Amino acid sequence: MTAGPLRLLLAGDAMLGRGVDDVIARHGVDWPLAGLQPALASADLVAVNLECAITAADTWYRGPAKAFYFRARPAAAELLRRAGVGVCTLANNHALDAGPEGLLDTLDILRNHGIASVGAGADADAAWTPAVLQLAGWRVGVLACCDHQPDFAAGPHTPGIAHLDVADPAQVDALLGRVRRLAAAVDHAIVALHWQPNWVPRVSADYQSLAQRLVEAGARLVWGHSPHHFLGVQWLGSSVVLYSTGGLIDDYAVDAEFRNDRQLLFELTLAPGRVSRVRALPLALGFAHTTRAEGAVRQWIVDRFAAQCRGHDSAVDDDEWLTVRPAPHRAKPGVMPAVHSPPT
Repeated sequence: MTAGPLRLLLAGDAMLGRGVDDVIARHGVDWPLAGLQPALASADLVAVNLECAITAADTWYRGPAKAFYFRARPAAAELLRRAGVGVCTLANNHALDAGPEGLLDTLDILRNHGIASVGAGADADAAWTPAVLQLAGWRVGVLACCDHQPDFAAGPHTPGIAHLDVADPAQVDALLGRVRRLAAAVDHAIVALHWQPNWVPRVSADYQSLAQRLVEAGARLVWGHSPHHFLGVQWLGSSVVLYSTGGLIDDYAVDAEFRNDRQLLFELTLAPGRVSRVRALPLALGFAHTTRAEGAVRQWIVDRFAAQCRGHDSAVDDDEWLTVRPAPHRAKPGVMPAVHSPPT
C-alpha cells in the first residue's frame, strides 16, 4: 500500500528559558502555545529548534563568556510534548548554556517525554547521528548542524553539538557525504541548519550555493533557522529551501526593523519523491505567548514574506495560510531556466 501525503510543521527557534520559564511556572505548560493548538494537532510531525537547555540542575557553561544563557526547567519538555513536538534540533549556540551536564539532561528529558532530538550528543558521533522517524508509512531522516559557536562542538569523547565551518571545504564535503548516505536510507531527508548571522536582511550567495549543493546531495528539505526573523523560500526541483523559519516562542526584545515578534509557522506536504506544497501561517509573538497574527500585523508579515520569496523566484498566495509556489521564471540571456516541480 502506498503511503499518503505527509504533513510536517516546521517552526524556528523555541526559547523556553528566562521569562518563558517563569510564565510556564505561573500559567502552566499549555498557556504559551494554546492559540496554536488546532494547527499543531493536525500535523504528522511538529519540529522545532530548541534554543535552550532543559535541566533541573544549577549548572552553566564554563567556556568563553556569552552574552545570553538560556536554561529552562523540565516542565518545558511537557510544553513541547503537549504541543505535539516530535523532534527537536539541538545544533545551535544555546544547547550547552547549562554546560555539558545540562545538555545530557536535555537529551534524557526529551527522550523521557517521547521527543526525538538531533544535532547534539554525548560525543561527536552521537551529535552527527541523524534522527530517523517512521511517520505514516514514510521513513523521514533529519540531520542537524550549526555554523557558529565552535566552542560548543562535540569532541570524540565530550558532549556538544554538530558544528560546521561553512568556510572549510573538507567539512562541507563531509556534510554532503552524510546527506547522500541519509537520502539513500530514507524516503525524505531533511537537513536542519542553524546558520547565517543574526538580523541578516537577505541570503548571501554563499548560503544559497550551500543550499543548492545540499539539495543536489539528496536533501528533500533544507530547514534553516537562527537569524531571528523569517527569510524567503526557494523551490529547487522537487525540493525546497526554507532559508530561515524565524522563531516560535521567546521573551526577546523586539527589533524595530525586522520585527521578530512577527513570524511564520511553516507547513510542508511531502509526496512520493517530492515536496508537493509549502504553506506558512502568520504568527504574533508576545512575551512567552504566541497566537495567530491578525489584521495589520498579519498584512505586514504577508508583504515582507512575499518580498523575501520574490528574491528566490517564489510567489506567495494569500489565503488563511500563505501558499508558496514557484514563480514563472524569467530566464536571463544565455542562462538556462531552473526546472521547478509545481506543487499540487
